[in-house]
Amino acid sequence: MSSVSNIPSNLFTGTSGFASTLSQVLTRAQAIAALPVQSMRATLTDLNDRQNALQGVDSVFTALQSSVGYLQSTITSGLLSSSVSDNTVSVNVASTATPANYSILVNSTGSNSRALSTAGSTPISDPSTGGISGSNLYTLNINGTETSINAADSSLNSLVSAINQTAGSQVQATVVNVGSPASPDYRLSLQSSVLAPDTIDLTDDSGNDLIANSTQGDYASYSIDGSDSVTSTTRNITIAPGVTATLKNQSTTAQAANISVFQSATTLANAFSTFAQAYNNAANTLAQHHGQNGGVLEGDSLITSLGNILQQIGNYSAGTPSTALANYGITLDQNGQLSVDTGAFTAAANSNFSGLMNVLGGATTGGFLKSATNLLKGAEDPTAGSVKQAENGLTNQITVQNQKINDATAHLAIVQQTLQQQISSADATISALESQVSYVSGLFASMLGNGSNSSSNSGSTSVQHTPTQL
Repeated sequence: MSSVSNIPSNLFTGTSGFASTLSQVLTRAQAIAALPVQSMRATLTDLNDRQNALQGVDSVFTALQSSVGYLQSTITSGLLSSSVSDNTVSVNVASTATPANYSILVNSTGSNSRALSTAGSTPISDPSTGGISGSNLYTLNINGTETSINAADSSLNSLVSAINQTAGSQVQATVVNVGSPASPDYRLSLQSSVLAPDTIDLTDDSGNDLIANSTQGDYASYSIDGSDSVTSTTRNITIAPGVTATLKNQSTTAQAANISVFQSATTLANAFSTFAQAYNNAANTLAQHHGQNGGVLEGDSLITSLGNILQQIGNYSAGTPSTALANYGITLDQNGQLSVDTGAFTAAANSNFSGLMNVLGGATTGGFLKSATNLLKGAEDPTAGSVKQAENGLTNQITVQNQKINDATAHLAIVQQTLQQQISSADATISALESQVSYVSGLFASMLGNGSNSSSNSGSTSVQHTPTQL
């Protein structure tokens, strides 16, 4: 709400005998002149109250619109789930997957090839200064393929950094302490980047072999649905389009793990519960503007229109009883409150998931989601939505009303100043007349007093004076 000028108060102080009466006349005249401004301010208060109430309505309907969008995104990306019969694998399911059942037998989780550098004549106690060779030039050999390594200096830390930078896609180099905390013995440790029986070797520019221990790794291997064993250089595998798994443990028996990819009604039921809560918040907000003690929007056609939108959403069906949401445990009670029976929803969805998907449809393709999306867009569209238009209309009215009040208040100040000047002028005129009356009265009193004294001095002689005409 914009601030407006205050109505000037009566600052009149008169000097005449009628000053109190004149002040009352001025106060009354100012009050009458201020009535239009007071009426405008009352209108402004009503407009601001309506705007605040409408913003509350807008907030809950925006939240309801978001909950419909959440339903849509849940259907698009979050309905598929999976289960595994044992701990040999973990499974991840993408939205592109197809519900199905698989079996997997993990023959081996595989291992990385490893190598450890030789011990020096003197253990390396500080890897930032000590090294496994006096050189900074090395040759890394993996499965017969040589890679030149050029370290910044001969320290162990520099060698590790150079290997990771040059050959990081093949091996991972680290510094390990094979000694005690009190007597450290730092060595170079190399691990292949993949699961495979790799051979790893390292020599310096003098041809000295710097590897003491080398252990070859192995491929991971598994069988899908009884197929021949498949090898992999990684534990992350693809079972089917949109279905990936990570090999965790080798199967302890010949029993394969069962993997199930299925539609999860529970996820959708939770999304519907969120939608129902948003729906009920909107319904409760509209209810505040109905009835004998309704809010400032009571009787507004927008409230009726929004109530009709809620009725259409809550009682949705595509024209036949079989397409009603009530078939899936989503019901609207006599108080206009939407509820979701999660158990009934899950049971009905699992028995006819494709039927539920047809009822729900999509925001642009049809069904409940398209109907709800379009209805709420009619209310909340930023430019054409009925709620947004009503808010913009009230904002414009408030701006205009503030300007009217400012203009009327400025005009009132002029009127009041003029009235005050006129009353002050009248008071001054009356005061001047009162002074003249007082002067004349004094003059008469003086003249009458002098005549009485003269009569007394001359005995019975009477002298009559005629007042001088002013």
